[in-house]
Amino acid sequence: MSEPEHTTIAVLGTLAEFHREPIPYDLAALVNLVTEINPDLLCIDMTVEQWQRQEFSDLPPEIGEALVPLAYQTDIVVAPVAGDELPPRPQTTGWRETLIQFLRRRLAAWQRNAEPDAINQGWQHLLGDAAYSITHWLAGSDVRQAHRRHTEELTQAIVAVARRNPGSRILVVVNVQYCHHIRGRLRKYADLTVTTYNEL
Repeated sequence: MSEPEHTTIAVLGTLAEFHREPIPYDLAALVNLVTEINPDLLCIDMTVEQWQRQEFSDLPPEIGEALVPLAYQTDIVVAPVAGDELPPRPQTTGWRETLIQFLRRRLAAWQRNAEPDAINQGWQHLLGDAAYSITHWLAGSDVRQAHRRHTEELTQAIVAVARRNPGSRILVVVNVQYCHHIRGRLRKYADLTVTTYNEL
C-alpha cells in the first residue's frame, strides 16, 4: 500500500488590527509574498458567512483589500476557517484598560514599518507575543477563553481543509497573535507537515 500524501502547511501572521492605524505596513508586500508562494489553498481568518455574503468591508484590509482580490485574480482557492463568532477585542476598565492601551501603542511602535519576516520571527515576534499575552490576561478570563476557543476553532478548521485536500500546499494567514499557537497545534498531526512560508 502506498503511504498517504502529506499536506504541507505554513502559517503567516499579519498585523491585522493595526492596518487601520497609521502604520505604513505595505499591503502590496503581502500580495507579492502570497503571489510568490502561490499556494493551492489559502486559509483565511474569516467566517463562512462572511465569505458567502461577499461583504468584506468589516474585515481587516489585508483580507478584504489584499488577499480576497488576489484570489479572484488567480487560481488560489480561499478557505474561510474562522468559527461562527469572532473573539472580542481585549478591553476592560480602570488601570487595566490604561495598561492595555499602553501595550497596544507599544505593539504598534514595535511593528512600525515591519516586514512579514520581522513580525513572524525574531525579537519583534517574541516581544509582540508577550504583549498580546499580557493584554489577554489584563482583559480577564472571558477574553482569554475566547482567544483559546478561536485558536482551537481555527486549528480544527485548517486540519479539516488539509484532510479534504491531501498532498496540497496550504498557506494560513491569521493575526500574528495566533500564528505560533496554531503551528504548535498543527505539529501534533502526523499526516501534516508544518513548514515556514519561505519554504512552502
